[in-house]
Amino acid sequence: MKKMRGMEIEIPITPMLDMAFQLLTFFILTYRPAPMEGQFSMNLLPAQKAIDITKEQPKEESTPSLDASLRTLKTVLRAGGNGLLGEVTLADRPIQGMDELKKELEGFVNDPVVTFDQALIKVDPHLKYSELMKVIDVFSSLKPKPLTKLSFSELGPDEGGGPPQ
Repeated sequence: MKKMRGMEIEIPITPMLDMAFQLLTFFILTYRPAPMEGQFSMNLLPAQKAIDITKEQPKEESTPSLDASLRTLKTVLRAGGNGLLGEVTLADRPIQGMDELKKELEGFVNDPVVTFDQALIKVDPHLKYSELMKVIDVFSSLKPKPLTKLSFSELGPDEGGGPPQ
């Protein structure tokens, strides 16, 4: 009887190491980091009473209070189907589309009579983040003075922030 000698299988490791280093070199040399995202200054203001900008501006008092001088532009964003931007309300006026929103906002920014210190954006909880960022881009790209004091609030169920239809 012949004894069967165990067959040894040799795995050539050198070509595998060569391939691993070639792939590593390829990815290192072709890597291009993404450009920095646009930055916008955003300060969350302390909770204070919002003043309607459509009302007449109060007369100067001898001791001005913070509430009297704070002017707030209210914007409401409601989600439509699939979390996309459905309805935009700016200072209680319905707005159709980003172009009209930018036009209305520039009207407020360039109007010397109507002044405000911050914008309050009330957001439907079902609105996609990318849709909110489009609106923030409109606020931060206004000419000549972009709006950088933005406050955010979530729409409650009593304000129409229910599930999308």
